[in-house]
Amino acid sequence: MRAITGPVLDNTTTALRKAWHVVATSAEVGNEPVQVWLLGQPWCLVRLDGDRVAAWADRCPHRLAPLSAGRVRGGELECGYHGWRFAVNGGCTAIPAQGDTTPPARAAVDVPWGIDERYGLIWLAPDRPVSDRLPFPEWSHAKFATGMSEIVRTPAGAAQLIDNFLDAAHFPFVHAATFGVPAAAEVRDQGVTRAGSQVETVFETWYREAGRIERQLLRKVGNASLSVRLRLDFPETGHAIAILFCCTPERAGVTRVYKLLARNDLDGDPERLEGFLREEDQILREDLAILERYDHDTVPLNRTVELHTGADRLSLAWRAVMADLVAADPVANTADHLVGAGVTPPPIEARDRPGAPVR
Repeated sequence: MRAITGPVLDNTTTALRKAWHVVATSAEVGNEPVQVWLLGQPWCLVRLDGDRVAAWADRCPHRLAPLSAGRVRGGELECGYHGWRFAVNGGCTAIPAQGDTTPPARAAVDVPWGIDERYGLIWLAPDRPVSDRLPFPEWSHAKFATGMSEIVRTPAGAAQLIDNFLDAAHFPFVHAATFGVPAAAEVRDQGVTRAGSQVETVFETWYREAGRIERQLLRKVGNASLSVRLRLDFPETGHAIAILFCCTPERAGVTRVYKLLARNDLDGDPERLEGFLREEDQILREDLAILERYDHDTVPLNRTVELHTGADRLSLAWRAVMADLVAADPVANTADHLVGAGVTPPPIEARDRPGAPVR
């Protein structure tokens, strides 16, 4: 058992409130309230007027009952316990037990800084985010076929998954059964750049698909969030693959993973698209087979905790962005963290077992 010293990122790091997070798919939110989790806090989501998504903290100020157990009445959220009603801005508009008395101001419910919908996903920012969502233009491009991998929950930390996704040195080892090839062992990038809170690079590497090994230019972009955008361009064939990878830190020991996919060489063939999606599911399982064996779910932001090489430059640039985010947080996660202490994360429901698709 040892300690990771200094600031870290984990699934309860309060600084992550200043980021956009995916909390559900569009299909999961309808005109009945649903509960989602983010950074250890439950939120209540529902569609108002049949379309617009609204969000409130999922605790009524009266008896702390979950508002997701309530219903929509006249464009407002009604608590299922005692009928208190709340407007979109969180203000309490009615307390039935008090008749026509004006509710006190402190009866309000917290609402997030932002709630939005794009790419078939619901995004929530608890506080004003320091970065916007990464663009994913391929999702609506006419030449790209699109789809979403199976959504999974895992005990691996959301920041660990993002850190892994930014890395290129593990390809020949973790992904030897799918796309990794020995020629990709040496990591070559075109230089890591940082503009504000966005970091990116292009790796020059190799990729195996359908028994064919191709040279690829792999662009990875991250910012002050738990999302990464990736684009693979294959100069010899001209085809391209794009991925938007988003990890939700629901609770300590529980991360939900979303993976949006697009590629431009499937010629409208649904079977080829399905095969592509299933292969990407397998690639994620290969990553989880490593990450779920860690004895902790944190990413250290103190650069002296781990031994790094030049191949880690993009990951380290992203960690520097996140270190700035944590340093600006008055409740920063800076305490020492025990590793290998045998702490068991909260149980995950059977249907959401680690690495399993969310039904």
